[in-house]
Formats: sequence, structure tokens, C-alpha cells
Amino acid sequence: MPIPTSDIEFRNRLLDFFLDITPSQGLSEWLRDIGQDPKGSVSERQDRIRQNTKYLSMPPEGFPAQTEGYLKPFTSDALADLCEVLGVSDDGNRDARYRRIMREVRFREGWFTRPTGTLEWTVGLVKPFIELYPIQKRGQYERDFYDAFHDEMAEIFGPANVHPELAIAYGNTLRIDFHIGAASDKGVGVEWKMPTSNSELQKAIGQLDQYRERYGPNLIVVLLADFISEAQRQLFRSATTSRGIEVIQK
Repeated sequence: MPIPTSDIEFRNRLLDFFLDITPSQGLSEWLRDIGQDPKGSVSERQDRIRQNTKYLSMPPEGFPAQTEGYLKPFTSDALADLCEVLGVSDDGNRDARYRRIMREVRFREGWFTRPTGTLEWTVGLVKPFIELYPIQKRGQYERDFYDAFHDEMAEIFGPANVHPELAIAYGNTLRIDFHIGAASDKGVGVEWKMPTSNSELQKAIGQLDQYRERYGPNLIVVLLADFISEAQRQLFRSATTSRGIEVIQK
């Protein structure tokens, strides 16, 4: 993964937007949070925040989390406006806009490189985008997470390189949740698992060898551990690690 670096011009653009959209009371609260005088005109308070905020100079490691904090109270329409300011698409719902903004933050600050040209489909290419993929709303079922993830991967790698429910082999009824890459190529397999009982956990572990046979080292399992215990999580992690499979818990 590339080493993140601060993009001051980009940070200034974000800060200007946050200051412009924040109401008067919000500016006062912002100033109190950073230990500054909350009084004065709107322009005076905005200038005081610019002069005293650590947002522009903070280490790149903490910048995405701070940005997320600023974005959380924004409406979908406000996020659409920010998408326009940043030059990214404002299509979709609030979640899509939020994800697109946070992805742009990480692109601009070097958390990962924009995929372009002919890509080598490896875990190393795909894994960082899944690790940093934000889930804003938890679902009750595994399939509740599929549509948003499909949209995210399609925006990053192109719709032609994201294939849901692809059979892992000719004549095999077992399908991978997502195949990233050309459908006819080995690609990277991404399998989501949300076990709700010990029997489902054992079934998921039992399928790992078949996925591993198809994808070799280019297999990622996304574990949604909402309904299993810490001991069961460790069991699943041990099973994946022993097979050389990447597991990402969400």
C-alpha cells in the first residue's frame, strides 16, 4: 500500500466547504471544541477556525477519520454538493455519495492508487479497497450488504470486472459472491460470510477448500461477525489463515 501524504490544497477545499455549510450555532460549537472564543460574526468565527484548526496540518493517518466525523451529520443533498466541489459523481443515495467522498479522500492522500490501464488481478490490488470500504448501515442478512459492495467495486475497477455469483468451476453449483477481474480469467474471489450459528460457521469453513482450489492465493473472505462469539471468530480466522486465505472482518 502506498504511504499516505497530506494534500494541503485538497484539505483546504474540504475545510472551506465544511465552514460554508456549517450554521452559525455549529461554528460556535466547533470553536468551543478547539478551545477558541465562540463569539463574533460568522466570517470572524470562520476565520478563527481556519487559523486554529489542526485539520489542515494533522498527520495523514488520522485525516480520514476526522473527515468522517465532519461528514456524519450531512444530509444526502449536502453530500451531493460536496461531490460536485470535489469533481466526483453525485449519483445514488447518501451512502453512495459518502463512500465516494471518502474514497476520493484516500485517493488524494495516497492511501491507495487509482486503478488504471491493464491491471494485475491480485489480492494486493483488491484488498486495500475492501479493508477501507465503509459500511454505514448493518444488515440482518448477508445479502443486505451485496448491492452497495457491488456498486463500490464497479466504480473502482469498472463494471466489466465485477461479476456477482460466478460459478467457481464448470458444473459446480458453488458460486463465489464476487469475482473481481475478467470472468474468463482467474481474478480475485471475494466471498462474504455472515454465520449465525455454529453449524453455519462449520459449513462456511467446509467451503473454503473449494474456493481455495479455484482462486489459489487470490481469495478474500469478508467476515460479518455480528452473530457469532469471539471464540467462533477466532476459529474462523484460524481456518482461513491455515489455508493461506485473506480474511477481513467488517
